Amino acid sequence: GEFYDEDELYWLSRIIYSESGNQPLSGQIGVGCVVLNRVESPIFPDSVYEVIFERTLGTAQFSPVASGTIYAEPDEEAVIAAKLCLEGYNTVGESLYFVNPAIGASGWFAANLTFVTRIADHDFYA
Repeated sequence: GEFYDEDELYWLSRIIYSESGNQPLSGQIGVGCVVLNRVESPIFPDSVYEVIFERTLGTAQFSPVASGTIYAEPDEEAVIAAKLCLEGYNTVGESLYFVNPAIGASGWFAANLTFVTRIADHDFYA
């Protein structure tokens, strides 16, 4: 069957689960795509692990890294979403950021980035 890099699948499924385990599959794929888009972007680190654990001025880029929920065991759907991302499925285009506007500082995103799409609780920006 398909071969996935074990390290990429391990961490991608964990960030998907911890950030969006309560979201529809399309939203889970969106979170995974943001991570993979960052890996491909020259302004972010070059591996899934490094993107997820990147800190800017000491602050984690992803709240599950700060809270420790990144280490939670992902469910089957999150693993499927990660595999789909690694196979090239994409629900959020070139997005490099996502935010839950109910709890995040979405005003900065709207003022500084390009809105791409909303999937359930998350807004995605490029």
